[in-house]
Amino acid sequence: MTKGKKQFLPLTSKDICRIYNLLYKEGLVSFPKNSSSEDRIDSLVSNINGSNFGEKNYKSNAEKIVAYLYFLIKNHPFVDGNKRTAVLTFLVLSKMNGLDKNLEDYDLDALAIFLEGLQEKNHQFVIKYISEKIFF
Repeated sequence: MTKGKKQFLPLTSKDICRIYNLLYKEGLVSFPKNSSSEDRIDSLVSNINGSNFGEKNYKSNAEKIVAYLYFLIKNHPFVDGNKRTAVLTFLVLSKMNGLDKNLEDYDLDALAIFLEGLQEKNHQFVIKYISEKIFF
């Protein structure tokens, strides 16, 4: 029997908003989710899990997980707590998809701060590079 590629288990925009709401409930973010947040996240989730001209936007599960981290930080869908939500989403997705080994070797808060300030225009390169460094 050959090993097939493991199917990606995504989070929906509602799942990510639940993560944000948990952070808000615990007092880790200052403002409640606003009405446009879920729509902005829905667009982000569709882009990550979608394709263009028959070509998947992100080929590996690792790239998809890093794309969630990257775009939740860069697209700033919430008033507050985008990096915290992104890191928690990253951890949840990593666990759900069996890619959570050795994550304790990385300072994800520092990575989130780095990504926030990054001015690289080629986000595909950044996402692929980080996914290869963390997961492979």
